[in-house]
Amino acid sequence: MGFTLRQLEVFLTVAETLHFGRAAERLHISQPTVSQEVARLERTVGVELFDRSRRSVALTEAGEVMAAESARLLEQAGALLTRVRLHEESRLGTARIVASPSVVNRLLPAVVSRAEQELPALDTAELAVDTGQVSATLAGELADIGLGRFLEDVPGYRLERIADEPVRVALGRDHPLARRASLRLTELRDLPLLLWPREQHPRYFDHVLGLCAEHGVDPPVLVSPPRIVGSRLYLLARNRAFSLVPGSMTGHLTEDVATVRLEGRATLPLEMQWRTDDRRPPLATLRNLIRQEAAALEEW
Repeated sequence: MGFTLRQLEVFLTVAETLHFGRAAERLHISQPTVSQEVARLERTVGVELFDRSRRSVALTEAGEVMAAESARLLEQAGALLTRVRLHEESRLGTARIVASPSVVNRLLPAVVSRAEQELPALDTAELAVDTGQVSATLAGELADIGLGRFLEDVPGYRLERIADEPVRVALGRDHPLARRASLRLTELRDLPLLLWPREQHPRYFDHVLGLCAEHGVDPPVLVSPPRIVGSRLYLLARNRAFSLVPGSMTGHLTEDVATVRLEGRATLPLEMQWRTDDRRPPLATLRNLIRQEAAALEEW
């Protein structure tokens, strides 16, 4: 082949900045080194990649093709390293699970407890993130398995729906409806909905409002922090708002807040996400275990 990945990295940085000096600063090397690496690459491919006839640096037609292909090749090289490093000894016995807030309450503890019994050689590490951050955390290679709702499509990752969890209404324990076995949302039409900002997770936000519309209400929204169980929870306890939560959050709010079954079908999807090329046997077993525990959530 004749050229190195380092030469491609240097060339691509110059192609992006169109300035040898700025490329050197970004790469933390000297400008002469940048010029030498680009010159070596040009000698290897046999064509000029930059037009140096003007004051500013510009890509030649060959350089534009080289830039596009170099970016693709460097991305593939990075993916190759990631796949190989999955088989490092330290990674073979470790599973990092990233989960959104509602998953942390019931599913994750159940999964970790079973894993300790059934996969004693596997060390599980849990990471809780705010609503909407699971897929980004996975894409950043900070975890091996993601658990959450309305996860984002990420190239190289598989997304699987593992449960449809019933929705419950969270409201103050001393609210007259809190003692009921079930209720209709129209009975709460005078209360606003407590929900985190839409920009936190647009698809999840829209789904919750869609459920309200399906059940005959269009409530004003009181904006909460990213986690409903945060500093605005007192609004539920004082009967100043209601919220729609997964059934697994029952018993995980506060003593002042109750959850009541919502009449009519209303569910929240629970999804699992992981690297498509992660074929470590212990991780496959752990994913099956997660599926089994998630199925139990549909009964809540």
